[in-house]
Amino acid sequence: MAGENVGFNGTTVSFNGTAIAGIRSVRYQGSCAHVPVTGSDAIVKLCKPGLPSETLTVVVVGSNALSKGATGAIVVAWSDGGTDGSMTKARLMSGSMSGSLDGDNTKTLIFRSSK
Repeated sequence: MAGENVGFNGTTVSFNGTAIAGIRSVRYQGSCAHVPVTGSDAIVKLCKPGLPSETLTVVVVGSNALSKGATGAIVVAWSDGGTDGSMTKARLMSGSMSGSLDGDNTKTLIFRSSK
């Protein structure tokens, strides 16, 4: 049921039609810059919304074959039915590996909206 919190398990992410395996976590952040348009005679600072900026961070267990700079559609299907973070044009900006003693190796993938 959309809107109902049923936990994270079952959330999926696909990039260019291929499911990203081993998802540990997903984080979406959307923002919009404020462009100042204050005139010299204005009493208060005036701004207009700028271009939206979206970032999707996906942490997976182990490595994968995704390459930095790759572009395409990314589709997020949250377990509660939401689609926040889905972008028709996204670019894989970075992929970093980390691990710790007796723990999993994880890779953090950062996608940003692109033109």
